[in-house]
Amino acid sequence: MKRRGFIKAAGLVSTIPGVTLSREVSAASSSSFPDSIMYGDFSATSGTLNVIQGQLPSDLYGHVLMAEGIPLDRNHLTPNGRGAISRIDFQNNDVHFTRKMIDTHSALMQDKVSGLFDRFHLMGGMIYVSPNLGFMNYCNTAPNYMGDNRFALSYEGGVPYEFDAHSLELISPIGEPDEWKTSLPPAADFFAPDKWLFPQVRTTGHPFFDLETGNCITINYGGNVGTTGLRNSFIRLIQWDRLGRFKSWNIVDRQGNNAFLVATSHSLGVTRNHILVFETAARVENTRLLGTHIVVPQQHRTPVWVIRKADLIHGRENVVADYLELDFDTSDIMCNYDDSGDEITLYGQYLGAMDKSEPQYFWERLQFGGRVDSGIAGYPVAPVDVGGLVRARIQVLPDRVREITSDFKLIRDQHLLWDMNDPAYRGHFQFPESFEHIYWSAIGYRPEHLVRRVAYAYRNYPGRLFTNDDLPQQSIPSALVHMDCRTMTISDSYQFPEDCVMRTPQFMPRRGSSAQDDGYIFTAVVRKHPSGETSNGKECWLFDAANLSQGPVCILANDHWNFATTNHALWTESVTPQWNYPYKANYADHFREKMPCHSRKVREAVESHILPRFS
Repeated sequence: MKRRGFIKAAGLVSTIPGVTLSREVSAASSSSFPDSIMYGDFSATSGTLNVIQGQLPSDLYGHVLMAEGIPLDRNHLTPNGRGAISRIDFQNNDVHFTRKMIDTHSALMQDKVSGLFDRFHLMGGMIYVSPNLGFMNYCNTAPNYMGDNRFALSYEGGVPYEFDAHSLELISPIGEPDEWKTSLPPAADFFAPDKWLFPQVRTTGHPFFDLETGNCITINYGGNVGTTGLRNSFIRLIQWDRLGRFKSWNIVDRQGNNAFLVATSHSLGVTRNHILVFETAARVENTRLLGTHIVVPQQHRTPVWVIRKADLIHGRENVVADYLELDFDTSDIMCNYDDSGDEITLYGQYLGAMDKSEPQYFWERLQFGGRVDSGIAGYPVAPVDVGGLVRARIQVLPDRVREITSDFKLIRDQHLLWDMNDPAYRGHFQFPESFEHIYWSAIGYRPEHLVRRVAYAYRNYPGRLFTNDDLPQQSIPSALVHMDCRTMTISDSYQFPEDCVMRTPQFMPRRGSSAQDDGYIFTAVVRKHPSGETSNGKECWLFDAANLSQGPVCILANDHWNFATTNHALWTESVTPQWNYPYKANYADHFREKMPCHSRKVREAVESHILPRFS
């Protein structure tokens, strides 16, 4: 390795300080938490899901696609783990599953290289980085329907991929290598070796595939780290017709300054006439990659940049956006597609004193005594307060945007709404003209997952219903809640047994139905005590969307279906094999250009495992 390349590579490697052990004990021994959620199979599996309780409804049909993350090391934040995808097929009164790993370019490379500067190192529990190769992209956030029997997987820390929903194999990254701009700030980019195969790209976890126009809307942003280096920040708005090269615009404010995001952008809002870029509550601290565990609280706000689609003129470099800050923090936020009168209605979860970006680190102190056990190090920390559900409305004026504050509505329930997570609704990831019903997962609260450093950091967070001194010291189980958007009330709910963790709800329409509440809710459930002899504790619970409180109508399991921490899901009516793929990005030239700079093992991995799959 040349000296300059060695220095640049070494500048990106840091070690995580060790922890001094004490005589304090782990809090895991008496916990009802199902720690098997930390583990998943790395081999492909398939089989029949058996009914172990209830009865399978005769009008269920279609397919659910579900993404997950498997932590690879102690302290690895579980939702950000090695990606896998399951497809659950509901056909002819039978239910089958197929599960495979999500083998992106970088994930394939991770399995093949072992040299000190080639292999990927976990930084701060958040992300894998290789000094010689670049950043990991597990592409495990959400499956998306692109239209025309085409599907995509998305990820906030890397480019999305198109995949075949029948074979569950990846087809191609979306976008040519030169269509994505590195998200590193200039100072860090200086140390990035030119030979990197996998540059850092930051985008949204939920690109919007607009079935009305046929376009995909997404973003590419970066240049700053938090509030450091804002003069180098950028947000590029990307429009893709699913066939050719991107159209893109640099987003600026009315003074011509580049727009910026301090944290992340998990969700986008797209209406008939507008695009909303949200800054969502998942901040990764600047020093985390250096090995510190410092917590900077999320902001009690949701910044949003509002763009008028009429201003997206091909050939122009910039597009003007108006900036607004909403007085709540959120991660998953949606909007009515109908924006009549230039008024936009938003629905999201209220996170409050909750930090989605914080893993529990091995042997750190817990708020109520004890230490974090090795077996769950990497699972997200418990919230420090009860969450909620919100509605907000925005008016787009000719020269600015404003919140219609009189229409703001916040729902909080200290018995149900802890650790607010994924939404489910009819037409997932394609917004309806007007939302009437949204179903939400509340993962729950476990005092044995509340770490002291997070509780201390959020001790003065605005709007708290509980203080650190009066937080519950008993578990509050996961809950599935039905929000009636018309009345802004929780109209129905179900609370799970304490040994369950429920994630990833997904609406499944009843055959022949059209109403937003006429169907079933699929949920992924992990139990410490399995529901039946043929269950390994990894189960699918199905609910009647119009009657959650009666409990699951059916529980399905197979002891070979072994998923870990699940993320988002998608329902689709049909999945058919693809023989001809209308789009493939050319990454082969990108790899071949850089291969001479790499070790023999890297070159062999590219030639034998990557190019044959994607060329």
